[in-house]
Amino acid sequence: MEVPEPFKVEAAIVLSDRSPAFEKVATELGSLLGQPLMYNLSDKSLPPEDAFAAVTESGVAVVIAIGLPAAQAAMSWSTVPVVYCQVFNLEEPDDLSVPVKGVASIPPLSLQVEAWKQLDPELQHIGAILGNGHEDLIQEAKRAAAANGVSVHYRIANSDREALYMFQRMAPRIDGFWLFPDNRILSVTVIEEIVRIAAHHRVRIAVFNDSLLEMGVAVSTASVEADIAATVVAVAEKIITGTGDMIPDLTPLDAVKISTRTAIGEQSDTFAAGTDEAGGAPKGRL
Repeated sequence: MEVPEPFKVEAAIVLSDRSPAFEKVATELGSLLGQPLMYNLSDKSLPPEDAFAAVTESGVAVVIAIGLPAAQAAMSWSTVPVVYCQVFNLEEPDDLSVPVKGVASIPPLSLQVEAWKQLDPELQHIGAILGNGHEDLIQEAKRAAAANGVSVHYRIANSDREALYMFQRMAPRIDGFWLFPDNRILSVTVIEEIVRIAAHHRVRIAVFNDSLLEMGVAVSTASVEADIAATVVAVAEKIITGTGDMIPDLTPLDAVKISTRTAIGEQSDTFAAGTDEAGGAPKGRL
């Protein structure tokens, strides 16, 4: 995503909490928006409805919600358009009173497979387990895999225990696994067990958060905070200028940060869509 000019319309940023994944995006947004209003729902100083009443009184033109609780609160209480990010699972109600648009929480799968294939040229079969409601993502995964000469095998689970059972059956037949951040079917215990089973079957796991590298996961295909912020601002500008109907409900990102765990620590590069470079180095040099 091309970095936009400084945003001319005032915005309010609403964070679900102060976790690093949300804070880093908020910092990048701050550099683009000047000095936006900032509300942290987890500090409990104001109930959500009071926080959004204050947003209305401030006269801002758009709310940027970071994380699921903030997005859900914004859909319930915001009186101005909403752009949300850092949300993987979100069910929008049918009676929304303001425009609501999202930005993808994970990088383009095509970039991920391309970089992953360069790291592991023998990669042939990628597995994935998701909860319900991600049909578009499954189709994207199929296209990304086919374009890079690999196949994707997916299952739909309804609980973390079911996801674990499915992975146990899937592991002997795959050499890569997308661990999507679907909190409905994952728990810390199940993730730890999946990592253990994957190691036994020599399945390379790709996750969407660098912090999981500490669990023994080999590859992280994380989003880039600056890319998230730039995409959010571009969407917000279109909503405010009256061209919001021209953008999808969920706008994709443009970059992926590939991090790997090595004997000497962690190393990473950033891949951008439509380029042949990663972090200033030849593409694929990790």
